[in-house]
Amino acid sequence: MAVPLFVVLPVSLFVLSGCASSPALGGGKKPVPGAPNTVPPQWLRTELYLAAVPTPDWEAFLAERVTPRFPGGFTVFDAYGQWRPPQGEIRRLTTKVVVILHPPTPEAETAIEAIRKEYCEEFHQISVLRSTTPALVSF
Repeated sequence: MAVPLFVVLPVSLFVLSGCASSPALGGGKKPVPGAPNTVPPQWLRTELYLAAVPTPDWEAFLAERVTPRFPGGFTVFDAYGQWRPPQGEIRRLTTKVVVILHPPTPEAETAIEAIRKEYCEEFHQISVLRSTTPALVSF
């Protein structure tokens, strides 16, 4: 029994379409200067939300604890937020957000966790909120 060509062709195109390599998934594409980095290693964007402390203390912490661990750079901006601690009462506070773009390495992970731990210890905080997401970056 002969199968009509108009049936075979669409089915074969459908099957072959799954074989195409996606550039967004690192399908062998070379990085282009000025274009988002889609070639491994992927980058991460980590944000640390640090309760505001007096300016001299903040500047010292930034210079002594953050900068040496990420000398390539980071961004800091002021924010305002609220949260509910275990005691149940809503607290409103000013916050410093440190944004670090970094490759997913054990060294970066260790550095970020050290910053969180040291901030909690030095400024008597319960915790430092951390948010980490994949990031496409270009320099």
